[in-house]
Amino acid sequence: MNDKTQPSAIAHILIVDDREENLLALEGWLEDPGLEIVKATSGNQALGLLLEEDFALVLLDVQMPEMDGFETAELMRMSEKTKNVPIIFVTAISKDRQNIFKGYAAGAVDYLPKPIDPDILKAKVDVFLQLYRQKRSLIEIQAVLMESLQKNNDALKAAGSIQFSLLPKNFSVGNQENFAWKFTPCDAVGGDIFNFVHLDVSHIGIYMLDVAGHGIPSAMISVLVYQLLNPHTGILVDHTVNPPLILEPEAVLNILDREFPLMRFKRHFTIVYAVLDISSNTLTYSNAAHCAPIIVPRENDLKILTVSGTVIGINAFPFGQETVTLAPGDKVVFLSDGVFESRNSDGELFGEDRLYQTLRELRSFSLDDLVQGLYAKVMAFAEAQPADDDMSILALEIKDLNDAAFNKMQDGQDEPQESRLSNAVSSL
Repeated sequence: MNDKTQPSAIAHILIVDDREENLLALEGWLEDPGLEIVKATSGNQALGLLLEEDFALVLLDVQMPEMDGFETAELMRMSEKTKNVPIIFVTAISKDRQNIFKGYAAGAVDYLPKPIDPDILKAKVDVFLQLYRQKRSLIEIQAVLMESLQKNNDALKAAGSIQFSLLPKNFSVGNQENFAWKFTPCDAVGGDIFNFVHLDVSHIGIYMLDVAGHGIPSAMISVLVYQLLNPHTGILVDHTVNPPLILEPEAVLNILDREFPLMRFKRHFTIVYAVLDISSNTLTYSNAAHCAPIIVPRENDLKILTVSGTVIGINAFPFGQETVTLAPGDKVVFLSDGVFESRNSDGELFGEDRLYQTLRELRSFSLDDLVQGLYAKVMAFAEAQPADDDMSILALEIKDLNDAAFNKMQDGQDEPQESRLSNAVSSL
């Protein structure tokens, strides 16, 4: 378990089992300074506790006298206060198809078979604790955003800080992929947001969106989309089938188009959503009028991923979809239009040609330095002019682990990258 949680962010987990020895075992395995474990020995006791306290997760035994786990879960789903609390069934019942569907129909989000593997238990619990704390952060930002409608500058800065905290941090899958990003809102809060999402052990979801306009209204829509685009809402991954099904990127955009009609939200947004298969190094993407992603190879010229439809919100299908294969050393850059629409003091746009040339010049740098170098080039071009739009740069790289020159550059054995980057940017 993660011991970085502050006391003020303690999460509560309810474990329900009619056998005291099972409760003690679960409590021992889950013991953590950031958790408070609450125990119940029956379904009725559990329902009473759920009405008194907010829980991040319920670990619910299926086989109990009087009221079994299925019945307890069904009653939880009938209560407004408890219907959204995730449930993991703990069961020795065989996981045949009928029992699996019965559990999901009752409201379960996962199963944990007996005898329990403590490592699997903690891994599953960690996932739901992350979602719970993320949800609490989103509740905080929504509250701050509503206050900022009264033009409270302090609240605006706080909302921007919380929104910034939702952006990806220290994302890692293995030693074959690398990720980097840069985000600068033109206001205290912006309409851009992006993220990397673990879909399963071999697939990563990647998205970037840009809501029309700036400030609070745009930021609120971007946060709503962020809430939906996680692997447990059913939009990215369908958990009603076994095994869970990863939705195609175009199907995801079709769902968003239905959920965010322009007539209701008064604002449209652009989005590009891609799924990276790390087992085959293939990238499948669909685009709703967002800036085209760019593949930056080590040697060949740039490849612009041009398949695209129209904006989200006007029910104009299709968005289109394409799958491309990435080679070791390839970098893929996602960006918002705030990059190439930046203007200098003469009103000249940074533009696509200058963008492409910059990426060609920076292709041999590390991924972090490519992102920072592109940002530095845009800022130097703008000559301290105030930004008209949010600026987002998101990049991924398929590492070439067998390339000695690449490893040498990463290990800092060549010319210091800070010096090379400074020279490259100044010469662009």
